[in-house]
Amino acid sequence: MQQQALDPSLQERELGFLQDLTKKLASREIDLPPFPDIYARIIKTIHDPDVSLQDVSRIVVAAPDLCVRILLLANSALLNRSGVEVTDLGVAVSRLGLSAVNSATVTLATKDVFKAPKGSSLEYLLNKTRLESVRVAAYSYLLSIRAGLAEEKHNAMLAGLLHNIGTYYILSCAAEFPDMVSHEIINKWGPGIGQALVENWGFPQSICMAIEKQAETGQPAEEEGVIEIRDVLICAILLSRISNNTADAEVDLGRIPACQALDIDAENAPAIIDDYQEEVTSFISALK
Repeated sequence: MQQQALDPSLQERELGFLQDLTKKLASREIDLPPFPDIYARIIKTIHDPDVSLQDVSRIVVAAPDLCVRILLLANSALLNRSGVEVTDLGVAVSRLGLSAVNSATVTLATKDVFKAPKGSSLEYLLNKTRLESVRVAAYSYLLSIRAGLAEEKHNAMLAGLLHNIGTYYILSCAAEFPDMVSHEIINKWGPGIGQALVENWGFPQSICMAIEKQAETGQPAEEEGVIEIRDVLICAILLSRISNNTADAEVDLGRIPACQALDIDAENAPAIIDDYQEEVTSFISALK
């Protein structure tokens, strides 16, 4: 590792990678990978205004992994408040609705798009990042309901699932020089790359903006008194880190505008995490 870090030619390639990435990001000319064909067709079908749930049920059969995820989601504590088990795919799709099926499709599609060498440290980081994204998505869904944004709960979930997509991109491109991957690089370029990716894929602007602004925790909402998906995402990321013991101990939740808007502080955060534990755990099990 040390010898590799001191290799001038390696350092030049690392610098070239970052300079090229910066240039592409500024001009929106990043090599944006498309979704795998089957998932792209499913997402296109879901966004057809004339599509029926029966149509969606028929097309998802072509993606066995997705069928499994849909059934697991339909039986998760997060999305199955009735507790009645579902074993039929059509019933599962009907119970979840198009937005949740879309989220499951996106999750699997991004797994296929962004990969790292098997057994490498990059693969470990990629899998760890994916797990964090699923956890944040669950918190985003629950917090949107808590904040009175139930109509935005599925978009909030999707923002959570996609908020680390820029990190996926960096990790999948860094196989030649894994030592260059650092929190500084990921924090600097990740949100911007993520915003460019989701915008290119045609996701709603509210989701694109939330992903781009996720690290701007000191900034208040653009419109005073209005809670946005960005606020929900910021709070979900913080709760996820606290629940996973990765939060900075110095973070004062009460001083973060998004937390203030959602009435979250150091005193009630542990209780919120505890209340959501079953739903979050079941959602992770369904989508990890």
